[in-house]
Amino acid sequence: MDQPQAHWQDSFHQWARHLASDVDDAFDAGLRKLRKRYGRPATPQLYPYLGHATRQSIHLSGRVLRNPPLDPDFRNDRWWDNMLDAVRRFASDEVPGVVVRANVGDQDARATSDREGYFHLEVPRVGESAGPIPYWSSAVLRIEGSRNSDVVSPVVCPFVTVPPSARFAVVSDVDDTILHTGATSLMTMAKLTFFGNARTRAPLDGVAGLYQWLQGDDQFDVDPINPIFYVSSSPWNLHDLLSDFLELNSIPAGPLLLRDLGIDRDKFIKSGHDHKKVKALRLMHDYPDLPFILIGDSGQEDARLYAEIAAEHPDRIAAILIRDVDPDQISHHDEKVDVHVRRCDELGVPMYLIKDSIDAARRLIDQGLMSTQHLSRIEAATARDRQRSATPFQP
Repeated sequence: MDQPQAHWQDSFHQWARHLASDVDDAFDAGLRKLRKRYGRPATPQLYPYLGHATRQSIHLSGRVLRNPPLDPDFRNDRWWDNMLDAVRRFASDEVPGVVVRANVGDQDARATSDREGYFHLEVPRVGESAGPIPYWSSAVLRIEGSRNSDVVSPVVCPFVTVPPSARFAVVSDVDDTILHTGATSLMTMAKLTFFGNARTRAPLDGVAGLYQWLQGDDQFDVDPINPIFYVSSSPWNLHDLLSDFLELNSIPAGPLLLRDLGIDRDKFIKSGHDHKKVKALRLMHDYPDLPFILIGDSGQEDARLYAEIAAEHPDRIAAILIRDVDPDQISHHDEKVDVHVRRCDELGVPMYLIKDSIDAARRLIDQGLMSTQHLSRIEAATARDRQRSATPFQP
């Protein structure tokens, strides 16, 4: 392709992105005016995400919405209730231009929600907040300049503080790494997303036990030591569903780092999974003294992305585990992963294609990242999960 033609195509794509973004903004503004004129617009509310603290600052984020997610009734909700919940998630009524203030101890910070209602805050760690903080802590968020601020706020925003005793950090994918999503099948994934809820989603065998021992670092049912961060190509609209899934299945909680989805000029419905690499590298920058364990699956691009991270920072990666999405057969997924396994081997970074949680535990034991005594417990937990008489969900 010659240079003038390439330049013309780039200019056209940029013009199309700007046009789509402007149309989307105009549509949202018009919708807000209609609600104000013919209906009674709901009060803006804060929906916080789980944050994390570094030595320098506390990173908090969330969204300002007029229709935040509702608390589901897992036992009684039927498929049509789940479908309505899914529609509400993706038909979010976001509120731009809202000033949000966060307080942690004697420190505070302010940010303004963007076009899609997202806000991001960094509270400096000085004064009281610079001292020791428990692994689980919380900030207080408020909407400023609102007559109804006393009604809709303050809200509590939990965050994780990594203790000095941490030996490593874990970055784990979500889809088909800790739960069955059918990410390799569009129809299956759509069915689970729109007709299921957090209770109908099935965790992979033994995941809860494996991640509990990883977070506890040779301890169990005590204060966490090693942080676990979850990255996913799922949009932020599914944050509440994934948070509920972790809690219901006793999988350790951790910040969920999801994907922006929209047609803003700086987004334009980003596709692919490369944002996982960006977020993992950002966490490695936030915690420069910790080695990282990276966990993903063979159905998407995790092996490639993690191999690229290893190539950039081979001394920071303790191990890479790629869960085989079809362990009973040799497929093109395995062939793709094998290329990156060899690449990491040349870098001196161990990457393994694993069959299940037991296989993962054995590999981590080989690398000195997990105690041998935990293997029998993870084997027992995996066996229990396999024996569950789970009935396939039928909408």
